[in-house]
Amino acid sequence: MNVRRLQIDDSAALVPLLDQLGYPSTEEAIRQRVASLLSDSRVGCWIAEGDARTVGLLVGDLSRRIDRDGFVARLSALVVDERARGQGIARRLVSDFEDWARENGAAQAGLSSRMSREDAHAAYQKLGWTTTALTFSKDLSAS
Repeated sequence: MNVRRLQIDDSAALVPLLDQLGYPSTEEAIRQRVASLLSDSRVGCWIAEGDARTVGLLVGDLSRRIDRDGFVARLSALVVDERARGQGIARRLVSDFEDWARENGAAQAGLSSRMSREDAHAAYQKLGWTTTALTFSKDLSAS
């Protein structure tokens, strides 16, 4: 397995991964999002490759908060191809994300995960993450 930074030409390989997460999209829409992410110095994106295909994706970002100095890192997307799970891919992606966050001055990292994704919750706990909050969201595109 090889983990590397995401590139714009990886966009097509993300279509099936994002579909597995429940976020179906077109290659063109993903390409536009990837271009935007890659242009932001506070965003880090990695992919994992194995068996000559993309098998994982992690996206994270850095932000500032009023309650602490420096940055807080947020893991905003993590998916491992369902056919490649259990091989340490998530562990490697998360490790690279955590290293990047530390290198950029973050002392804390957080993430949100759908309530129904109990397998993901167990995986995060195995990686040393703890449940600390309940996350709420609101669709601001609705009137």
